[in-house]
Amino acid sequence: MTVSLCTIARDETRFLPGLLESVHGVVDEIILGIDDRTTDGTAEVAGLYGARAFSFEWHDSFAEARNLTIDRARGDWILVLDPDERLLPNGRLALRDTLAVAVPLEIDGYHTLIVETDLDDNELSAPEVSSSRLFRNAPDLRYMGRVHEEVRYVPDPPRTYCEMLPGLREPHIQHYGLDATIWEQRCKRARDRRLLHMRLRDNPDDAVAYCYLALMARKEGRRMAAKVFAKRALACGPRTLHDDRVVQMRDLAGMFHGECFTV
Repeated sequence: MTVSLCTIARDETRFLPGLLESVHGVVDEIILGIDDRTTDGTAEVAGLYGARAFSFEWHDSFAEARNLTIDRARGDWILVLDPDERLLPNGRLALRDTLAVAVPLEIDGYHTLIVETDLDDNELSAPEVSSSRLFRNAPDLRYMGRVHEEVRYVPDPPRTYCEMLPGLREPHIQHYGLDATIWEQRCKRARDRRLLHMRLRDNPDDAVAYCYLALMARKEGRRMAAKVFAKRALACGPRTLHDDRVVQMRDLAGMFHGECFTV
């Protein structure tokens, strides 16, 4: 099975080499979409690693940008990582072993375990399950959502079936993006909030958008807002959320006075 790394970048000369080195020997090709607002040498770095790079115009949608890279991929499987992420040794091993044998046809892709760290590699939180980062290169599997985008089966998104990447219960991916200096420099909180509200304008019943707004509100200490957003996420239908997110939303929705919320 051949694997295409698909990534997008804007001004990523600092982090891109580390990403590309982490996947060396694991992927068969590198597809890199470069945001046309880029002003540094990202394209030159991509060339040094043999990436097939192209420029794209940003339209306030990570899903749209990622799908442009997938459209250009030639591998049997797609691996999606960002420049500020690294494929860890356990991820390399799990990916290799999983694709060394025939994957059951009902499996569209695999969730991975991701660990958030600061720039000194200190863990910021316990590893968490990510959205599918390894999935089949199929025309009916595409990203959906302007931000916190996820791979979905296009005709019927809830039909998408992904399993956990087999192997040791150790992180597959390391992410530097939540380091305090990086997070503030890139104004990610304001960007994500704006794009989540744009998602809701696109689809007022977007459970995922409400879910992430609830999680943001919780992190900011806005407990009432977290509760309201969590209830709205569940009212849209838990079928559109990962099981772990359903549990989180139920906890947030009933976080006052032992209140419970059922759907």
